[in-house]
Amino acid sequence: MNKVKLVDQEKFLNSIMNVSANIRYVMIYDLKGNVIHKRKMDGVTDLLTEEENKTALKHTIESWNFRNTISEKIGNANYTLQVYDNLMRCIFPFGEEMLLIVTLDNAGGPNNIIHRIQTILSGHLK
Repeated sequence: MNKVKLVDQEKFLNSIMNVSANIRYVMIYDLKGNVIHKRKMDGVTDLLTEEENKTALKHTIESWNFRNTISEKIGNANYTLQVYDNLMRCIFPFGEEMLLIVTLDNAGGPNNIIHRIQTILSGHLK
């Protein structure tokens, strides 16, 4: 997947948010856990506290870093999908040093949403 340059950050975040009404959050973090960008869909209620979100992010980054250590054997991760009763989280590599995390509600199937996000990440805004 090509590295996307955030020339117009608003346009980029809007393009991800506009992929589906099922998207709750779009977040970009560096691999140290620092927020680069975060966007929440209007009307979305947080399911986790801020502290719980930080803990979940810490584990997400640890898992991602582990995957990177074995990528020579199994290949690079294109994305990961975590499916819970109340939501889904898709984690995409975003360049070499960041992760794009997209949280979805469970109302829609993720396959089309994931494909459309990958298209945007490859540099083909739609």
